Amino acid sequence: MRWLVALVLTLSLQSTGKDLCSVREFYSIAWGVHDPTERHKQMAEWLTKHQQLCRSSDFKVIWNNLSEWAGNSDSHQLRALVVHGYKEALEREKK
Repeated sequence: MRWLVALVLTLSLQSTGKDLCSVREFYSIAWGVHDPTERHKQMAEWLTKHQQLCRSSDFKVIWNNLSEWAGNSDSHQLRALVVHGYKEALEREKK
């Protein structure tokens, strides 16, 4: 059963090479950095760096999984970065 969940997660996190937004990279921070302070810092940096590169659907995936992925690092700041990125992505997609 775990392999099925892993497969579904992997497929849902697929990203095309042309948009340069890899949600898998964000996910890898979540599971690779164990210190909550450092994890929060790296997640905030990633979100800031990728705000212009991600689609609204990428931000939906991040938002829906942030509590699990960030754990103790989940914060108002991270949530605000995701919301801001989502709004910017929607504006880009309208054009």
